Amino acid sequence: MKPDINFVTETFRRFNELIFNNQLPVPEFVLTKARTFRGKLVYQRTRTWTGYRNHSFQLRISVSFDSKECEWEDVVIHEMIHLEIASKGIDDQTAHGPQFRRRMGEINSQYGRAITISSRTTPEEQEADTRIRAHYICIAKLSDGRLGVAPVAKSRIFQLWDVLGKYHGASATVWVGSTDPWFNRFPRVLKPKFYIVDRKELMMHIFNALQLEIRGKFLRAVTPHCSPDELLP
Repeated sequence: MKPDINFVTETFRRFNELIFNNQLPVPEFVLTKARTFRGKLVYQRTRTWTGYRNHSFQLRISVSFDSKECEWEDVVIHEMIHLEIASKGIDDQTAHGPQFRRRMGEINSQYGRAITISSRTTPEEQEADTRIRAHYICIAKLSDGRLGVAPVAKSRIFQLWDVLGKYHGASATVWVGSTDPWFNRFPRVLKPKFYIVDRKELMMHIFNALQLEIRGKFLRAVTPHCSPDELLP
């Protein structure tokens, strides 16, 4: 099944009562077509005179995947644990730190659930994503000889252009544009980060890519066509 708003709303209401004693604030429910996660809790954080306050909670559920009803319930409960921690201002070391893991273990044991740490997509699901999308990619040759790719969000290209070029461990970089669906598997980066890739596999998927450059305030293609070898740093 694929979730709809009614399913997400009712699932949240039911488990808020059953597991969380109706203590969770009701977030805004949003359906997305994201391919990198099934569920995600987002919120704003405001500094006050007593510390920080988390508010404006939004529970996002992706409709791009077909899973069993019980699996979608676990996704919602997973995000409800995040909501419990964030809304109560509980200090945890990481997003899935000791507090999250303790609560997850309690719920799995007491209610027979199968909640896991990650609700991100599987490699098989990423492989099945064949949508045509525009990708702006920084390819880096690392100091150990490996290659890394950083598909950058369009809104962050100008901020990350020089930063990725100076990234620790990168000996050379080149930017390309591509619509190859192979790049759909990589989450777009908002900060310096490279995903290690196989050289031969990468060359197969930059066959029709265009090398990019920044001229003033504009991003443009350097040449109309380049061979894969010419595009590698």
